[in-house]
Amino acid sequence: MSTLIPSRTTSADRFTPLYVRIQERIRAAIADGTMAAGDRVWSEAELAREYKTTRSTVRQALAKLEFEGLIVRHVGRGSFVAERTTVRSPIDSRFSMSFEEQVAQSGRIVTYRSPTLELMMPPQPFAETLGLEPHTLAFKLKRVRVIDGRPVCLEVRYMPREIGERVTGEMLASRSAQSFVGDIIGENIPTIVVSVTAELAQGSVASLLNVSEGSPLLVRKNSHYASSGAVVQCGRSLFVGDVSTDYVLGRPPPHPPK
Repeated sequence: MSTLIPSRTTSADRFTPLYVRIQERIRAAIADGTMAAGDRVWSEAELAREYKTTRSTVRQALAKLEFEGLIVRHVGRGSFVAERTTVRSPIDSRFSMSFEEQVAQSGRIVTYRSPTLELMMPPQPFAETLGLEPHTLAFKLKRVRVIDGRPVCLEVRYMPREIGERVTGEMLASRSAQSFVGDIIGENIPTIVVSVTAELAQGSVASLLNVSEGSPLLVRKNSHYASSGAVVQCGRSLFVGDVSTDYVLGRPPPHPPK
């Protein structure tokens, strides 16, 4: 890790958000070779002190750089410059459809069972993804997606307090989170990062999805990014193993003529 030398502030900087200035500082250090692949990026504390801001603002800046593939972050170790071989292909979700919209294409409707929204301390991995300061509360959304009377997915999401406070009962009962969070932040969510794993249903999860314990589940972990780079919600969707779900990237193809 190179030494963080105080930067000079110009008059133009006054009109540039701090998180953008932090991003540009790190991008420039990587571009000019000051920091090479594998080097540790300046710590959150150093950057917060240098720019006289909060660690939450620094995390917002680092989250955007991580999404771009410029850095990688490790819990308890810090952030590091990514290897040049790292390739990421973000997909603009404004031109794809949510799970609920996908289901609607087949003429069916997703409904929701047992929706809850509570203010709580999120698990550490999700708190870090949201860029929250330690011991900061966030809202947890939990509900079961149902198709034709059958539970098909347990949806668990975490969102910053300022977003969760604006979620209404009508939103929870009838709309996709992608849709109503987009309305709250004033834009269609442009980027969603999804990783797919699998696990076995246990305890309350098996009960909510009406499957036997040990049944396979497809798990989609997701983080939703605003155009500013801030994570506006993140969480997991646990799908029953025999439910097929497809995502259309771009506009759906036209139906062939009969």
